[in-house]
Amino acid sequence: MKFNIHSSVNNLFLLLLLLSPLHIGNLWAETILYKNGDRIYGTVIDQSTDKVIVLKDDKKQSIPKSLILKIIFKDVKDETEINRIVEAEKKKLNKEGKKTEKEEQLDTILLEQMIKENSYKIVQKRLALVEKYLEEQDASWEEYITAKRSPWDPVWRAAILPGWGLSHMRQNGYARTYQTFFVLSLLAYVGLDRAAHDRSDKYKEKTNDLIFKDPLIYSQVNAALPAATAQLFIQQDQISKLESLNSLKNQEHRYSADGNAALGITVWIYALQLAHSYFTGRNWAKHNVIETPSGESSSAGFNFKNTYGPIAAGGAAMREYRSEVRYVTLF
Repeated sequence: MKFNIHSSVNNLFLLLLLLSPLHIGNLWAETILYKNGDRIYGTVIDQSTDKVIVLKDDKKQSIPKSLILKIIFKDVKDETEINRIVEAEKKKLNKEGKKTEKEEQLDTILLEQMIKENSYKIVQKRLALVEKYLEEQDASWEEYITAKRSPWDPVWRAAILPGWGLSHMRQNGYARTYQTFFVLSLLAYVGLDRAAHDRSDKYKEKTNDLIFKDPLIYSQVNAALPAATAQLFIQQDQISKLESLNSLKNQEHRYSADGNAALGITVWIYALQLAHSYFTGRNWAKHNVIETPSGESSSAGFNFKNTYGPIAAGGAAMREYRSEVRYVTLF
């Protein structure tokens, strides 16, 4: 069977290989001899018709083939051996300092083979590092990518705690964003609602004072002050308290409206992260679907297949109904 999960894992590894710094250290190297007598040690990773690409000290270096006398596919430090190779290679050069076409083709073939071997070694080393990283950083990763998934799994998590569904799918950036805005809008609603209730309580308190306490105070003022002065004081005090009542009522309405708006935003964020969790979960759960060699799609666990179609029986056209039960395991 062809398992989609394997390709997903391979794509992950290849992505990490491409994004990670290419560091292979001094695990292996070639000896590159120049026609002028110089030499360097590096790993050949690519070539073209006129140059080779060498990895030296973790940096890529392009070398024209016209400057190269010989590439030895090992790290050679023995001067006697190097001198022997240099003399042998110089004998192959013509008056223009070039090798014969046959020798050039042979060098190209050997170089291509070495590039393939080096590429394989690099990939193997990077895979080993990725595997070690996963083991050290997230021991549950293998269990996470092989577990049977349902698109509704992140949805019920998101319903219980906003952002949990997305974080379960390793969408941590979205999860934190939703959680932050959800909490902020919820706190804004709670704070504004309390402020509205506080203004309402103060409005009721001042109204009670105006109805029950103030008449007693006004009667004492009438008894203590001349009638005109008492009447002026009472009118100014009533106007001031009515303005205060109107201010409290306006503040109550404003805080209540802003609180309702904050509550609406909270509900909207909650619904949005639910929808995001569902639609993201549909793609997230697709790794359960695998393909058989015939191209049929199956999922991990029990699979039920019903078919109804014609069959050949003695030249007569007949149709049959067939039901199959399969159990598929990812491995």
